[in-house]
Amino acid sequence: LLSAKNVSMNVRIADADFAWNKRTVHGTKMSAAYWVVRTVKDRVIRIEYNTTTNKGVAVYEEGATAPVVFADEHEEFVRDNLHIQFVGKKLRVRTDKWEMSATKSPFPFPHLNRGKILLDIEIVALYDADSDVVAPHGIFGQAYDGDKMAIDGAVDSDRGTVSTTKAQAEGAIEGTWTDYKMESKFSTSFKYTRFDATSAKHRDVSKLAGARHASSQSGGKGLSIAV
Repeated sequence: LLSAKNVSMNVRIADADFAWNKRTVHGTKMSAAYWVVRTVKDRVIRIEYNTTTNKGVAVYEEGATAPVVFADEHEEFVRDNLHIQFVGKKLRVRTDKWEMSATKSPFPFPHLNRGKILLDIEIVALYDADSDVVAPHGIFGQAYDGDKMAIDGAVDSDRGTVSTTKAQAEGAIEGTWTDYKMESKFSTSFKYTRFDATSAKHRDVSKLAGARHASSQSGGKGLSIAV
């Protein structure tokens, strides 16, 4: 989702069948989130949070024999410029430049999808990411491209009684969705990686086929992108 200098956020996409009012949808959900953060003191921290366990968040430090695990909002993990804590039901991972969160939430129409959980994700730049010499990338991160325009990708239009989702944000992302697949949950390398970059240009918006309209956001600082 986000690849920026010293910060990477991945998610696991899982198949999910669910009821949508009177329809049955064969689709997907975000079921886990993974971060890799290199702190200002060059420490690499890996973070895992998923919907399949009640153990909370697991934080892995280089050289440690076991992860730090906690699920209480009164606990906080701090290393240099990295802060990890629960704010209510929301797990917040924050650096000096990025605030990212993952919240376990019920599916829409929860009375029809009892016991089914997904992750709601939010990513906010705390600085002018549009002007960074290392332009962010990833499914979400590439939106910080400095053009103040929103681009709509493909969406599913099948409203039959039973449907299968097919849209993969075509038209709104650089390349195709397969360019964003990671080899492992904590991998930082892919076609548009920025984690170790010293400079990187914005995506080439001219190559995107999606419909364009003025963004409701004013630019880098405080821009929130949620799913």
